[in-house]
Amino acid sequence: MFAFIQARMGSSRLPGKMALQLPDGKTLLEAVVSRLGTHNITPVLLTTNQPSDDALVEIANQLNLSVFRGDENHVLHRFTEAAKHFQIPSDAFILRICADNPYLSHWIIDQTIQKTTELPQADYISYAHQNKPGIKHHTGIFVEAVKVGALNAVETQNNPWYNEHVTIGVYENPNLFNISYIEIPTEWHPNFLSIRLTIDDAEDWAFCQATYERLSQLDFPEQRTLLLSEKSWVTLMENQINKYQK
Repeated sequence: MFAFIQARMGSSRLPGKMALQLPDGKTLLEAVVSRLGTHNITPVLLTTNQPSDDALVEIANQLNLSVFRGDENHVLHRFTEAAKHFQIPSDAFILRICADNPYLSHWIIDQTIQKTTELPQADYISYAHQNKPGIKHHTGIFVEAVKVGALNAVETQNNPWYNEHVTIGVYENPNLFNISYIEIPTEWHPNFLSIRLTIDDAEDWAFCQATYERLSQLDFPEQRTLLLSEKSWVTLMENQINKYQK
């Protein structure tokens, strides 16, 4: 299965973040790729044609990572064109990976892949909480599985919001597509909404730098326990969560 890693250097909140270095010397992009490396998937960097993203392509080349470049703003078209380029059939699933998330859950990745074989009738599969797909949480541990044919169908609508956000045109239209949300394990529920590991801005990046050495070798259940045990970390996460909820 292909895993399309959506990444660019032109972040408005934290420009160039994909090339920033973590304490072990990995760039953020490399950390995400490393997280995927233990799974039976074929990762591909999906970036833009902008010159600023040449640096990402250089990193990908060093990692022997396949690259597809496309439109900066019409991200959905970037995905559908990449699927054509790699000759992925319309009834096949791809994984969508947001490169803001260096702590993707190994368990979530494996279980999502497994669900694509258990739910072949689905067009979209995501682990969720409170009926909200993982991509809409700030936790930063989720991936999405979506069929190429569903993305092609959404693209014909030429909706600017859908074009920018790729999968939203699928999961927000359950009358058109078969949507499967799978609730996260119940033992994750307590204080789940207090965990923020995604990286949007400089404060998120500073938190990642501070936690990386202790969290990078763990999967989410252990990460969650450790994060909630550190009062200062809880406060920092809550501050960021409150900032983006305003």
